[in-house]
Amino acid sequence: MTHDLSLILAAIFYVVAAVLLYKSIRTPRLAWRRTSFTFALVGVLFHTIAQANHWFGSAAPDVNLAHLGSLCALVIILLLIGSAFTRNTLYDAGLVALPIAVGVVMLEWVLPQDAIPMTELSTGIAVHLISSVLAFGVLSIAGVYALFAAIIDHFLRHHQLNSLVKTLPALEILESLLFKLITTGLLLLSISLLSGLLFINDIFAQHLVHKTVLSIMAWLVFGLLLWGRWRYGWRGSLAVRMTLAGIVLLLLAYFGSKLVLEVFLGRSWRS
Repeated sequence: MTHDLSLILAAIFYVVAAVLLYKSIRTPRLAWRRTSFTFALVGVLFHTIAQANHWFGSAAPDVNLAHLGSLCALVIILLLIGSAFTRNTLYDAGLVALPIAVGVVMLEWVLPQDAIPMTELSTGIAVHLISSVLAFGVLSIAGVYALFAAIIDHFLRHHQLNSLVKTLPALEILESLLFKLITTGLLLLSISLLSGLLFINDIFAQHLVHKTVLSIMAWLVFGLLLWGRWRYGWRGSLAVRMTLAGIVLLLLAYFGSKLVLEVFLGRSWRS
Protein backbone atom coordinates (compact mmCIF):
# COMPACT_ATOMS: atom_id res chain seq x y z
CA MET A 1 0.00 0.00 0.00
CA THR A 2 1.36 3.40 -0.97
CA HIS A 3 2.38 6.04 1.54
CA ASP A 4 -0.22 8.60 0.38
CA LEU A 5 -3.13 6.15 0.33
CA SER A 6 -2.26 4.99 3.84
CA LEU A 7 -2.28 8.60 5.06
CA ILE A 8 -5.70 9.28 3.54
CA LEU A 9 -7.20 6.13 5.06
CA ALA A 10 -5.65 6.95 8.45
CA ALA A 11 -7.21 10.43 8.36
CA ILE A 12 -10.65 9.01 7.51
CA PHE A 13 -10.59 6.50 10.35
CA TYR A 14 -9.30 9.14 12.79
CA VAL A 15 -12.18 11.46 11.88
CA VAL A 16 -14.78 8.75 12.50
CA ALA A 17 -13.07 7.75 15.75
CA ALA A 18 -13.11 11.36 16.98
CA VAL A 19 -16.81 11.80 16.17
CA LEU A 20 -17.76 8.58 17.92
CA LEU A 21 -15.60 9.42 20.93
CA TYR A 22 -17.33 12.78 21.25
CA LYS A 23 -20.73 11.09 21.06
CA SER A 24 -19.69 8.51 23.67
CA ILE A 25 -18.58 11.27 26.06
CA ARG A 26 -21.53 13.53 25.40
CA THR A 27 -24.08 10.73 25.77
CA PRO A 28 -22.28 7.84 27.47
CA ARG A 29 -22.67 4.64 25.50
CA LEU A 30 -20.13 1.85 25.72
CA ALA A 31 -20.86 0.70 22.17
CA TRP A 32 -19.89 4.09 20.71
CA ARG A 33 -16.71 4.17 22.74
CA ARG A 34 -15.71 0.66 21.66
CA THR A 35 -16.44 1.50 18.02
CA SER A 36 -14.43 4.71 18.32
CA PHE A 37 -11.53 2.74 19.76
CA THR A 38 -11.75 0.24 16.89
CA PHE A 39 -11.70 2.99 14.26
CA ALA A 40 -8.76 4.66 16.01
CA LEU A 41 -6.93 1.34 16.07
CA VAL A 42 -7.46 0.83 12.33
CA GLY A 43 -6.39 4.44 11.73
CA VAL A 44 -3.19 3.77 13.66
CA LEU A 45 -2.59 0.69 11.51
CA PHE A 46 -2.75 2.72 8.28
CA HIS A 47 -0.76 5.54 9.87
CA THR A 48 1.92 3.04 10.91
CA ILE A 49 2.03 1.61 7.39
CA ALA A 50 2.56 5.12 6.01
CA GLN A 51 5.35 5.82 8.48
CA ALA A 52 6.97 2.43 7.86
CA ASN A 53 6.93 3.12 4.11
CA HIS A 54 8.63 6.43 4.71
CA TRP A 55 11.22 5.54 7.33
CA PHE A 56 12.06 2.01 6.19
CA GLY A 57 10.86 1.88 2.57
CA SER A 58 13.78 3.78 1.10
CA ALA A 59 17.52 3.82 1.52
CA ALA A 60 17.51 7.49 2.61
CA PRO A 61 14.40 8.56 4.53
CA ASP A 62 14.24 12.23 5.47
CA VAL A 63 13.51 14.08 8.68
CA ASN A 64 11.49 17.00 7.35
CA LEU A 65 8.95 18.94 9.42
CA ALA A 66 5.86 17.18 8.05
CA HIS A 67 7.26 13.69 8.54
CA LEU A 68 8.43 14.33 12.10
CA GLY A 69 5.08 15.96 12.93
CA SER A 70 3.23 12.93 11.60
CA LEU A 71 5.48 10.59 13.58
CA CYS A 72 4.76 12.60 16.75
CA ALA A 73 1.02 12.38 16.05
CA LEU A 74 1.28 8.61 15.60
CA VAL A 75 3.15 8.24 18.89
CA ILE A 76 0.50 10.29 20.71
CA ILE A 77 -2.39 8.18 19.37
CA LEU A 78 -0.48 4.97 20.13
CA LEU A 79 0.04 6.13 23.71
CA LEU A 80 -3.67 6.88 24.07
CA ILE A 81 -4.69 3.52 22.66
CA GLY A 82 -2.13 1.66 24.76
CA SER A 83 -3.39 3.37 27.90
CA ALA A 84 -6.84 1.88 27.31
CA PHE A 85 -5.45 -1.45 28.50
CA THR A 86 -4.32 0.02 31.83
CA ARG A 87 -6.21 1.09 34.95
CA ASN A 88 -5.97 4.79 34.08
CA THR A 89 -7.03 5.10 30.46
CA LEU A 90 -6.08 8.30 28.65
CA TYR A 91 -8.25 7.64 25.61
CA ASP A 92 -10.57 10.58 26.35
CA ALA A 93 -7.69 12.85 25.35
CA GLY A 94 -8.34 11.62 21.82
CA LEU A 95 -11.15 14.17 21.75
CA VAL A 96 -8.39 16.70 21.08
CA ALA A 97 -5.56 14.49 19.84
CA LEU A 98 -7.48 12.71 17.04
CA PRO A 99 -8.55 15.89 15.17
CA ILE A 100 -5.01 17.25 15.49
CA ALA A 101 -3.66 13.97 14.11
CA VAL A 102 -6.01 14.31 11.13
CA GLY A 103 -4.65 17.77 10.39
CA VAL A 104 -1.04 16.65 10.71
CA VAL A 105 -1.57 13.60 8.51
CA MET A 106 -3.24 15.66 5.80
CA LEU A 107 -0.42 18.20 5.90
CA GLU A 108 2.09 15.39 5.40
CA TRP A 109 0.06 14.29 2.39
CA VAL A 110 -0.39 17.65 0.65
CA LEU A 111 2.79 19.58 1.50
CA PRO A 112 5.70 19.15 -0.91
CA GLN A 113 8.89 18.29 0.93
CA ASP A 114 12.52 18.55 -0.07
CA ALA A 115 14.28 15.50 1.26
CA ILE A 116 16.71 15.86 4.14
CA PRO A 117 18.29 12.38 4.14
CA MET A 118 19.27 10.79 7.41
CA THR A 119 21.64 8.19 6.03
CA GLU A 120 24.44 9.52 8.24
CA LEU A 121 22.56 9.32 11.53
CA SER A 122 24.51 7.66 14.31
CA THR A 123 23.04 5.56 17.10
CA GLY A 124 23.35 8.54 19.43
CA ILE A 125 21.38 10.81 17.12
CA ALA A 126 18.76 8.08 16.70
CA VAL A 127 18.39 7.91 20.50
CA HIS A 128 18.02 11.69 20.52
CA LEU A 129 15.29 11.66 17.86
CA ILE A 130 13.33 8.78 19.41
CA SER A 131 13.43 10.24 22.92
CA SER A 132 12.48 13.65 21.55
CA VAL A 133 9.41 12.29 19.77
CA LEU A 134 8.34 10.24 22.80
CA ALA A 135 8.85 13.20 25.15
CA PHE A 136 6.74 15.43 22.92
CA GLY A 137 4.04 12.76 22.68
CA VAL A 138 3.77 12.19 26.43
CA LEU A 139 3.92 15.89 27.32
CA SER A 140 1.37 16.73 24.62
CA ILE A 141 -1.09 14.33 26.25
CA ALA A 142 -0.32 16.05 29.55
CA GLY A 143 -1.23 19.33 27.87
CA VAL A 144 -4.58 17.92 26.77
CA TYR A 145 -5.30 16.73 30.30
CA ALA A 146 -4.32 20.14 31.63
CA LEU A 147 -6.95 21.64 29.34
CA PHE A 148 -9.52 19.13 30.59
CA ALA A 149 -8.63 20.01 34.18
CA ALA A 150 -8.99 23.73 33.40
CA ILE A 151 -12.42 23.18 31.82
CA ILE A 152 -13.70 21.11 34.74
CA ASP A 153 -12.31 23.59 37.27
CA HIS A 154 -14.02 26.47 35.45
CA PHE A 155 -17.42 24.78 35.46
CA LEU A 156 -17.07 23.70 39.08
CA ARG A 157 -16.29 27.26 40.14
CA HIS A 158 -19.36 28.54 38.28
CA HIS A 159 -21.58 25.63 39.36
CA GLN A 160 -22.25 24.66 35.76
CA LEU A 161 -22.01 20.92 35.20
CA ASN A 162 -23.14 19.96 31.72
CA SER A 163 -23.31 16.37 30.52
CA LEU A 164 -19.89 16.53 28.86
CA VAL A 165 -18.14 17.68 32.04
CA LYS A 166 -20.00 15.12 34.15
CA THR A 167 -18.70 12.26 32.02
CA LEU A 168 -15.05 13.34 32.22
CA PRO A 169 -12.89 11.92 35.04
CA ALA A 170 -12.93 13.65 38.41
CA LEU A 171 -10.59 16.62 38.78
CA GLU A 172 -8.43 14.78 41.33
CA ILE A 173 -7.95 11.86 38.93
CA LEU A 174 -7.07 14.21 36.07
CA GLU A 175 -4.46 15.99 38.19
CA SER A 176 -2.95 12.68 39.30
CA LEU A 177 -2.68 11.52 35.68
CA LEU A 178 -1.35 14.92 34.66
CA PHE A 179 1.61 14.78 37.05
CA LYS A 180 2.38 11.16 36.18
CA LEU A 181 2.52 12.14 32.50
CA ILE A 182 4.70 15.16 33.24
CA THR A 183 7.11 13.02 35.29
CA THR A 184 7.44 10.49 32.45
CA GLY A 185 7.73 13.22 29.83
CA LEU A 186 10.39 15.08 31.80
CA LEU A 187 12.47 11.90 32.05
CA LEU A 188 12.25 11.39 28.28
CA LEU A 189 13.01 15.06 27.65
CA SER A 190 16.09 14.75 29.90
CA ILE A 191 17.31 11.81 27.79
CA SER A 192 16.65 13.82 24.63
CA LEU A 193 18.59 16.85 25.85
CA LEU A 194 21.50 14.81 27.20
CA SER A 195 21.84 12.71 24.04
CA GLY A 196 21.60 15.84 21.90
CA LEU A 197 24.36 17.60 23.81
CA LEU A 198 26.56 14.47 23.70
CA PHE A 199 26.11 13.40 20.09
CA ILE A 200 25.40 16.54 18.06
CA ASN A 201 28.78 17.91 17.06
CA ASP A 202 28.09 21.64 16.80
CA ILE A 203 24.60 22.91 17.56
CA PHE A 204 25.55 26.43 16.47
CA ALA A 205 26.82 25.36 13.05
CA GLN A 206 23.81 23.08 12.62
CA HIS A 207 21.31 25.83 13.54
CA LEU A 208 20.00 23.92 16.55
CA VAL A 209 20.77 26.47 19.23
CA HIS A 210 17.21 27.85 19.28
CA LYS A 211 15.70 24.38 19.59
CA THR A 212 18.13 23.51 22.38
CA VAL A 213 17.51 26.71 24.36
CA LEU A 214 13.72 26.41 24.05
CA SER A 215 13.83 22.73 25.02
CA ILE A 216 15.91 23.53 28.09
CA MET A 217 13.44 26.27 29.03
CA ALA A 218 10.59 23.74 28.73
CA TRP A 219 12.58 21.27 30.85
CA LEU A 220 13.02 23.94 33.53
CA VAL A 221 9.29 24.77 33.51
CA PHE A 222 8.24 21.14 33.93
CA GLY A 223 10.98 20.50 36.48
CA LEU A 224 9.93 23.54 38.50
CA LEU A 225 6.30 22.40 38.37
CA LEU A 226 7.17 18.94 39.70
CA TRP A 227 9.36 20.45 42.44
CA GLY A 228 6.57 22.85 43.41
CA ARG A 229 4.11 19.97 43.47
CA TRP A 230 6.41 17.99 45.79
CA ARG A 231 7.47 20.92 47.98
CA TYR A 232 4.38 23.14 48.11
CA GLY A 233 1.57 21.00 46.71
CA TRP A 234 1.08 23.11 43.59
CA ARG A 235 -2.06 22.16 41.68
CA GLY A 236 -5.11 23.67 40.00
CA SER A 237 -4.80 26.69 37.71
CA LEU A 238 -1.08 27.18 38.48
CA ALA A 239 -0.28 23.63 37.37
CA VAL A 240 -2.42 24.06 34.25
CA ARG A 241 -0.74 27.34 33.26
CA MET A 242 2.76 25.97 33.80
CA THR A 243 1.96 22.79 31.86
CA LEU A 244 0.60 24.76 28.91
CA ALA A 245 3.59 27.13 29.04
CA GLY A 246 5.92 24.14 28.84
CA ILE A 247 3.98 22.71 25.89
CA VAL A 248 4.15 26.03 24.02
CA LEU A 249 7.93 26.12 24.52
CA LEU A 250 8.20 22.55 23.21
CA LEU A 251 6.05 23.38 20.18
CA LEU A 252 8.32 26.32 19.41
CA ALA A 253 11.40 24.17 19.97
CA TYR A 254 10.29 21.14 17.95
CA PHE A 255 8.33 22.76 15.15
CA GLY A 256 8.74 26.52 15.30
CA SER A 257 12.49 26.40 14.75
CA LYS A 258 12.16 23.74 12.04
CA LEU A 259 9.40 25.75 10.33
CA VAL A 260 11.61 28.84 10.14
CA LEU A 261 14.70 26.84 9.19
CA GLU A 262 13.20 24.62 6.49
CA VAL A 263 10.28 26.62 5.10
CA PHE A 264 11.42 30.23 5.38
CA LEU A 265 15.20 29.86 5.22
CA GLY A 266 15.32 26.75 3.05
CA ARG A 267 18.01 25.14 5.17
CA SER A 268 18.36 21.96 7.20
CA TRP A 269 19.77 21.14 10.62
CA ARG A 270 22.68 19.44 8.86
CA SER A 271 23.87 22.45 6.84
